[in-house]
Amino acid sequence: MRENCVRLNGGFHNDVFYMEEKEKVVRISNAKKTKLMVLQEIEWMKFLYEHEVAVPMSEMPLEEENGRVRTYFEFVKGDMMDVTNALHWNENIFEQWGRILGKMHALSKKFTVKEMHRPLWSVENMDVFGIRANLSTWLQERYDVLMQSLHTFDREESTFGLIHNDFHQGNLIINKDGTIFTIDFDDCAFNWYAQDIAVAFYHAYWQHSSFNADIKAFPQIFMNHFLVGYQTENSLHEDIVKQIPIFLKLREIFLYQLFNKTWDKNNLEEWQKYSLLDLEEKIKNEAPYAGIVDFSVYV
Repeated sequence: MRENCVRLNGGFHNDVFYMEEKEKVVRISNAKKTKLMVLQEIEWMKFLYEHEVAVPMSEMPLEEENGRVRTYFEFVKGDMMDVTNALHWNENIFEQWGRILGKMHALSKKFTVKEMHRPLWSVENMDVFGIRANLSTWLQERYDVLMQSLHTFDREESTFGLIHNDFHQGNLIINKDGTIFTIDFDDCAFNWYAQDIAVAFYHAYWQHSSFNADIKAFPQIFMNHFLVGYQTENSLHEDIVKQIPIFLKLREIFLYQLFNKTWDKNNLEEWQKYSLLDLEEKIKNEAPYAGIVDFSVYV
């Protein structure tokens, strides 16, 4: 690109740049993302924006180059959510965070599409995100058991729809007036609502336990306020609550295979070595995440 650009963190899949002169963000998607997939992502974001969910707007039409889709977004001014900043990390923020997700799930029930171009979880296609092939035999066995356990739940409007699918604090920006913007809908998919709640709690607890002291009290503080906020916008079906431990364990498997796939095994930092070992032990021992077996105590 000829414009004066600064590379931003594009995660593991995309190239993302900040265009300083135009104050825009440009994302060049992974080649596996088709134009139809990106269009449906943008349509979903536009629908949320029109219903007063704080998300960055995008420009149309989309551009294609060498099989990759280029998308321009408005640049959201603000700070990434910081677990060490008391202004970012408190009960009011947790409640607002839950309220945002509850509203997104409520709107998902109203968002209609003629054809589904985003990934769709189904009994016939449980491994919709294609991670099974990256797993060793013992991990595949645990992964299959978890996926099979989802068969006992009915896929209905109150539990399943188009979700963000990566709804953690790393994808939240707080601007100067306290508004929380949700960014990076690149992984949005038709999936269980419990996935979004599990991812939010997983990464909140992970980062909080790494940087803050009150580890034992945190799950209750976070989940109580997060779910209060959620239920101001959307009803919390009992099946969603029952599924949270399943998706927490699936998150561990997802992260374990992702880190093994993307990190340089010959040059791991100490925290990376610890993370891989810790994830492996928790998965093998089938340890409940944060020691929580039943999330209904927080409802």
